[in-house]
Amino acid sequence: MLKRLPLFLCGLALLLSAPAQAQRVDQLPSQARFPPQKKGESSILRLAEGVAVVVNESVISTGDVLDRLDLALLSSGVPNVPEVRQRLFPQIVRALIEEQLQLQEGEKLGIDVSDDELQKALGKLAQDNKIPSGDMEVFLKSNNVPPSALRAQVKAALMWSKVVMREVRPRIDIGDEEIDAAVEALKENAGKQEYMVSEIFLEIETPENEEQVRVFSQKLVDQIKEGAVFGAVARQFSQGTGAGTGGDIGWVRVGELAPEVDELLLTMKVGDVAGPVRSEAGYHILGVRDRRVISFGDPEKIKVNVGQAFRAFSNQIDKDELFLEAKNLRAKVKGCEGIEEKLKASYPAWSWQDLGEVALGDAPPWLFEKVSALQKGAGSEPMATDKGAAVLFLCSRSVPENIDRDAIRNAIGAEKLERMAQRLLRDLRRDAFLDIRLKAAP
Repeated sequence: MLKRLPLFLCGLALLLSAPAQAQRVDQLPSQARFPPQKKGESSILRLAEGVAVVVNESVISTGDVLDRLDLALLSSGVPNVPEVRQRLFPQIVRALIEEQLQLQEGEKLGIDVSDDELQKALGKLAQDNKIPSGDMEVFLKSNNVPPSALRAQVKAALMWSKVVMREVRPRIDIGDEEIDAAVEALKENAGKQEYMVSEIFLEIETPENEEQVRVFSQKLVDQIKEGAVFGAVARQFSQGTGAGTGGDIGWVRVGELAPEVDELLLTMKVGDVAGPVRSEAGYHILGVRDRRVISFGDPEKIKVNVGQAFRAFSNQIDKDELFLEAKNLRAKVKGCEGIEEKLKASYPAWSWQDLGEVALGDAPPWLFEKVSALQKGAGSEPMATDKGAAVLFLCSRSVPENIDRDAIRNAIGAEKLERMAQRLLRDLRRDAFLDIRLKAAP
């Protein structure tokens, strides 16, 4: 089952008033020098004591890096073994660099995070995570993690939230034409299913490392199914766009992701974790947190007009040939208008039946599943009956309008705020002086 992310490392965005939580660096600067791998151990962690990274005028110590690594391991629940620590290390360095940039920007603007704000945030994290005794610092110490590691991360998140709300939010402008376009998109997709998806994506950088990425992806899936928290694992390991928010990529419809990922998504139920599945770019691990039907109001009040093309089993065609023909029919025949003539011309053994108008709320589950995601005039995947094969066609969709333009405006604004916050952080990163001094221990 899909595990909820622990707020004390991965859910900081839920604690803040602003949604923008960009927390990744695209790549480390070219002067970064990682220590060579020694036989039998992860020597990347055998760092010389002292300065690990200089970010403008600030310093990240090697102790900061290792403390954050321990915090990440505790929060994600993945094994504390050399392979995992080696994989986590670059992400930890990137996150610490970006947090320094966020803190520096806040200080430059005269923004402060008070001790009271910090304590309230830590208290909320302890409460939300049901920490024994409600004391986060005691909990961390009992697990050999310095509380200062979490305090630094929470402070950076609070600071960045304030920066975004002061510097970015006032620049958000949403025109009526944007809301109108969103309304039209909702109308077009009303009645279709969409999924709230979390994703862990691991890129295949070279053909030579594909097998290594595949094996590691499978290990992550196994760890999640054994109790590791999906969001925490995503934040630490994923190279996807949702890594900074625990792998959350929001509500998606079939057709918006890679075809291989779409195919996997269709097989999943709420709470499932599945994968890894290979796409052109890398390996994907999916978690489905929720599923819904797109509608302006009650989805059960959406009405659809449905018809079916049908061919009975016979001695002239075996089952496999029949379903292959059904797939060809689905691909070539579009639209319900004049469909009987189209079938007679190209598929004379197939008959047409108008099933009439059906309210989705009254439709049997099999019919709902087949037609809810269809575009107008499109055919469904072939299905078997006790007498033959059928392809359902969605001829029309009637959507009762109940439009909340304020809710749409808020959703557009949140997306713009996130994009602009990410752009601001990219600009800070581009202009920063970074000196990474990671060296192998003697």
